[in-house]
Amino acid sequence: MSIFQINRRTDYALRILIELAAQADVCLPAREISQRTNVPKAFLHKITADLAKAGLVQAQPGPGGGLLLSVPTDQINMQQILEAIEGPICLNICLLRPHECPRDQLCPGHDFWGRLQTIIVQQLQATTLADLAAEAVQLRQQPRRRDHIPYVIPGQDVVVNSLPLIMKGD
Repeated sequence: MSIFQINRRTDYALRILIELAAQADVCLPAREISQRTNVPKAFLHKITADLAKAGLVQAQPGPGGGLLLSVPTDQINMQQILEAIEGPICLNICLLRPHECPRDQLCPGHDFWGRLQTIIVQQLQATTLADLAAEAVQLRQQPRRRDHIPYVIPGQDVVVNSLPLIMKGD
C-alpha cells in the first residue's frame, strides 16, 4: 500500500531545525545534532546541505564549527522547510499551469485539489519554526499523554485525537 506522506528527509530536517532553534546562537557540531535528534550522520550532512542551499542554515568549518540557523526562527515557516527538502508543493499536476489540463474547466477534481492545496499551504505558512521550537520546549517539560497524540489509521475513515487547524491571526 502506498501512503501519501512527507518523506523521512523532511522529518529529519524538521528535527534538525528544531534542535538548532533550541540552541539559537550556538554553533552545534554535526555529531551532537545527530545524537540529539536520532538523525543518522550520513543523512544529516545531505539534509543540511539542502537546508543551507535554501538559506536556512549555515555551516561553520573548523574545530569549533558546526551548524547554526541563518534566519531567525520566526521567519522560517513549514513551507520553506518542506520545499527545501522536497521541492515545490503540488498535489496534482493539473494545478501546475493554467489550461494545461484539457479537463480543468469541467473537472470537479481540479477544484477540490486546488482547495486542498490552498489549505495545506496556508497551514504550512502559518506555522513557524519558532512555534514548533516553543512547543518542543513545552513537550520536554511535560510530554503529552498518549491519548492526546494525533494519529491517522490507514484504511480507516477516522483521525484519532485530531488537532485543530492553525488560522492566520490566531
